[in-house]
Amino acid sequence: MKEFDKIHKRCSVCNENLEPEPGYYTGSMYVSYALFVAFIVTSFLIFVGIFDVDAVRLLYFIVPSIFILTPLFFRIARIIWINIFVSYDKQKLNYLM
Repeated sequence: MKEFDKIHKRCSVCNENLEPEPGYYTGSMYVSYALFVAFIVTSFLIFVGIFDVDAVRLLYFIVPSIFILTPLFFRIARIIWINIFVSYDKQKLNYLM
């Protein structure tokens, strides 16, 4: 659990550099923030709007969920961030597969 932020230096399939520069993934914080906001808003709308759960009781579900989902959202945010800026060579990928 301590090393959930570690990534490989290069992609094992296409040999793409996954750490182009120091601090490259700093912008993924904004993506992670958007993922958490989407999770909280969706949870609120589902539980309060559909199931009529008290908003305060919903916190008993959301707060632990945020801590549990942090490593997952962290990884997903990095994946989204690198896919925004890196365009993959389809010929290279087709050759490897």
